Amino acid sequence: MSKENKALLLNIFVCPGGGHLYLGKKLTGWAILAITAVSLALLMTDIMAVSQQVADDILAGKVPLDLTALATEVHQRTMAMDLGYAFWLLVTAWAVGVLDSIRLIVSAK
Repeated sequence: MSKENKALLLNIFVCPGGGHLYLGKKLTGWAILAITAVSLALLMTDIMAVSQQVADDILAGKVPLDLTALATEVHQRTMAMDLGYAFWLLVTAWAVGVLDSIRLIVSAK
């Protein structure tokens, strides 16, 4: 298996930008990795806000301490959550890493 193919697998399954770092394309790799980290941090901020709202509702007695009720409440709030730009930023970083890895495979042949 060529280094370019390994880089593609790293970008797809391990971490966007990881394959570029493996190939020594440090600027591209770190840029993709930084965008991925920022988008994940933004997503985690949104998820933590929803978690805090559910916890506050539990303490206020609005949501019972029943597993099915908690699961339903979390499901409803996460489905209503607007993923917005953070999600699309993550998808874009992943896609750029994968497509650039494919470009590197084609140019190596």
